[in-house]
Amino acid sequence: MVAAVVGLVILTPRYLPRLASTIGLFTRYGLADFARQQGLQGLSAEAGNGNGRGAAAEAAEAGDGGPPSAEKAAAFRERLVELGPAYVKLGQLLSTRPDLLPPEYIRELTSLQDDVEPIDVSEVERVIQEELGGRLSKLFASFDPEPVGSASLGQVHAAELRDGRPVVVKVQRPGIRAVLAEDLQFFHELAAFLSAHTQAGARVDMVGVVQQLERALADELDYRVEARNAAHFRRSLAEYPRLLVPRVIEAYSTERVLTTERVRGVKIDAISPLTRLDYDFEPVVDELTRAYLKQITLDGHFHADPHPGNVFVVLPDADNPPTPAEERAAESPANERRSPTRTTLPAATPLAEMGRQAKREAPPPPRDLDVKLALIDFGMTARLSLAMREQIVRLLMDLADNRGDHAAETLVELGQALPGFDRAAFVHDVAALVARNYDLAVGDVQTGKVLYELIDTSFQRGLRLPAELTLLAKALFNLDAVTRALDPSYNPIDTIREFGAQIAAERTRRELNPRRIFQLASEAGSLMTALPHRLDVISERLASNEFQTRLDVPQLPLLLEGLQKVANRVFSGVVLAGLLVASAMLLPHQRALGLIGFVLAGAIGLWMVLSILWTDRRRRE
Repeated sequence: MVAAVVGLVILTPRYLPRLASTIGLFTRYGLADFARQQGLQGLSAEAGNGNGRGAAAEAAEAGDGGPPSAEKAAAFRERLVELGPAYVKLGQLLSTRPDLLPPEYIRELTSLQDDVEPIDVSEVERVIQEELGGRLSKLFASFDPEPVGSASLGQVHAAELRDGRPVVVKVQRPGIRAVLAEDLQFFHELAAFLSAHTQAGARVDMVGVVQQLERALADELDYRVEARNAAHFRRSLAEYPRLLVPRVIEAYSTERVLTTERVRGVKIDAISPLTRLDYDFEPVVDELTRAYLKQITLDGHFHADPHPGNVFVVLPDADNPPTPAEERAAESPANERRSPTRTTLPAATPLAEMGRQAKREAPPPPRDLDVKLALIDFGMTARLSLAMREQIVRLLMDLADNRGDHAAETLVELGQALPGFDRAAFVHDVAALVARNYDLAVGDVQTGKVLYELIDTSFQRGLRLPAELTLLAKALFNLDAVTRALDPSYNPIDTIREFGAQIAAERTRRELNPRRIFQLASEAGSLMTALPHRLDVISERLASNEFQTRLDVPQLPLLLEGLQKVANRVFSGVVLAGLLVASAMLLPHQRALGLIGFVLAGAIGLWMVLSILWTDRRRRE
């Protein structure tokens, strides 16, 4: 409690009311036990209102106590939406952190989307005019003043270009950057405060969480980043003719305005039973799963937010933009012969070049092509290093083949073991979890849910996993929701097994390409050149008895510190015992000196007990 009171001084005074509101999020809505475990209840009491009543007391009166539940998790999500865009993004980030919130809240936050009042069309027109340098009437043949959708960061309108192409225009909300800058400044101070004075802050990298939130918001506020992501995924997924990524209209896109081709599709949850009878969704579901496996395991750059609101079913009778495969099929060989230089001229911009590459790499569309899936909103993406990609491939293959012990070892390689990590218990838990999910019926297999359970088990056993893995779990969890809605009988495990052969072939091709072979030859040449000299140095030091080795034991300093404490306590106990014996022997002859000895022994004993209790308490905190 004292630490909380002192700690409040480090916060800017204007943030104290917001501290109460933010801490109140984690002391009510069924999270009282969580707040107590993490040391947040004392903070809410100190940061409460003027009459000294904290958020915990108000939550008790409001009936927000009790264990977590789905209803309280929904109320928690709604409260985040009320607090503003930064809190919405914080909630989306928390949905990837099962080490911070109970499972009910993680599931609720995975579907977190903001619902705010629309921007006035005059403000939309002003932003477009500032960014594109022209009036709406000059830029577009038509522009619908009614928004298609409105969110905390921006708003989307339907429009039509001068050449007749239907498009959608996303416009950033005016003044949103200043609002988010203020929120992020508060989050930075709050993270530093919690790191210093709460158990959660000592266990979790709070500052790192806020920095991750800041990077995500920076990418989402710069629509040029989303434009590059969309162009990248259109090229990357060009080999899948049933997947449509709308093309970015680069001339109409800036930092605060993004214009893309308009997709007319049906939401996943709005597919009628008659449509399900008319079309076979299994091929498109299989392509979607393979596309995400390719993004994750081969490209190392994947769409991290494929929730049902970002995926549309495109029926063949709707007027929609073509995929790269359809574009290539529409180009007749006669046109290519008449314009031989058209495909050889360099593209004016990188985005245009990626569009050309998508068309060149696209295969011919299949004859049975009917229903397609359109993917939109590429503001949230994630990247994986080559080493992490290979580890994730092993993890997915272990899950597919029921190798729980191997999956546990892969997770240990991916993560960071914290003090107290029980490796044997962790391997046992993971093996049991994988086996339990392996025996599920075909329609019940959920790869994303299994990953979330693995992350939760890792946290419980003291293994901290990288943030990229939680984003991957979020992406696969949302992907499971989409595939189950389209084809409830689809089994992703079979696709993962089949994709393993493609991964092996791609790895072989990558390792045996001329550039890689030259690199290996160069490294081997450098080694062979330096080896004689290194052997000569080693043998010379051995001959002169100057050869030394160094052994680093990470836990040795902690062990020595513990042994030193034990030795100090044993020595103090011996001194105390000697003083008591000497005082008892002096009492018959020198009564005053003996009494002084007993008083000193009592003082030393009391100091030892208080010191031990204080040290143990600080270690527990």
